[in-house]
Amino acid sequence: MSAGTITLTNGSAVVGGAGTSFATELAAGDFIVSTVGGVPYTLPVKTVDSNTQVTLVSNFTRPTQSGAAWSAVPRVALNMVTAALVAQSAEALRGLNYDKQNWQSIFSGNGNVTVTLPDGTKWTGPAWNSITTILSGKAAKGANDDITSLSGLTTALSLEQGGTGSTTESGARKNLGLGNSATRDVGSAAGTVAAGNDNRLNTLEGKTGGGITGAVIAKRTSDSNPASGGELESVLQNSGGSALSQFHMFTQMAGNTRYGFLRVWDTSTFKDWYFDHSSGNAYAAAAWVNNSDRRIKDKLTPIEDVFEKMKKIRGYTWVRKDDQMKGSFGIGFVAQEVQEVFPEAVSHSREGSLTVDGQVIEKPLALSPGDVAAALHHEAILMLMSKIEELTGKVEAMQAGS
Repeated sequence: MSAGTITLTNGSAVVGGAGTSFATELAAGDFIVSTVGGVPYTLPVKTVDSNTQVTLVSNFTRPTQSGAAWSAVPRVALNMVTAALVAQSAEALRGLNYDKQNWQSIFSGNGNVTVTLPDGTKWTGPAWNSITTILSGKAAKGANDDITSLSGLTTALSLEQGGTGSTTESGARKNLGLGNSATRDVGSAAGTVAAGNDNRLNTLEGKTGGGITGAVIAKRTSDSNPASGGELESVLQNSGGSALSQFHMFTQMAGNTRYGFLRVWDTSTFKDWYFDHSSGNAYAAAAWVNNSDRRIKDKLTPIEDVFEKMKKIRGYTWVRKDDQMKGSFGIGFVAQEVQEVFPEAVSHSREGSLTVDGQVIEKPLALSPGDVAAALHHEAILMLMSKIEELTGKVEAMQAGS
């Protein structure tokens, strides 16, 4: 970088300098190199007027620029660059001409051809026509769809190559991991294998024991109404084949209502426990009976403040608004009120089992209202009986005194 800065003026050939030594660094015919607007310019000098002014060969055509850095390039240096560029261009053109000649030989020649390499050395090898002639009829490395015979092959292809690894049938079966079923005929007699249309494959009859992974679906097709679906049955029978007890599980549709049944048979009659999808209720042939033996209970504590607790729990009728039972009638207690009095009597239904307008009810509360009512009401009745007995005694005493 030369000393000082320069000012280039649009439309003027005069270049001003600040802190420059034009008379020392430049001569007529030399060049000034400066960058204006990110673009480098090489400007030929016509005359050196002073240390701070030179005149260019032609007017500066770009926007005016002051305070620009600059470099002096002697004419001889630029001439050397130009000469080197000409020599290198000639060398490159010579190489391109060699390339054209080489490719012409490769593509149009026959047999072997000689080409000139970039370093001037010669190489002799087959032309393209010669290569295609040599490759004609050879098997490809990848997929080959036109090979019709391998009559000269005497060794077996390995399993990895798509063969059997053996020249004998028994050896091939062994290498492929085939058992003795590979040589058996299809049939139903012993020593044969079953075909896909064998009717023995259409039933589980005659099979014993075993485990099943995944769902077991018992289907039945019917356009009738009412109609029952396929049944899952557990049967106990005696040695003579007579059924002693049976347990059935099946679904049923009657009208627009769906049911799920649990059915227990003796030898000729049955009792049903079933679930009604429409109402959400479960029904028993008699009653659902819970274990209540004192021997399985601990911390038996009579209910205290019975009347106060009863005041906090009201009896209601309602209409359900959840998506599962919307519009159905209900009667009984509200779980939140029972929870305030008997927290342990309230539990949670399965998360996600109840929604209102598609929104999941988090931790829906559930309870057994019959248990709560029976215990609470019975204790209240006992308290009322005590009060009645007390009042009766007072009345009788008053009557005796009169």
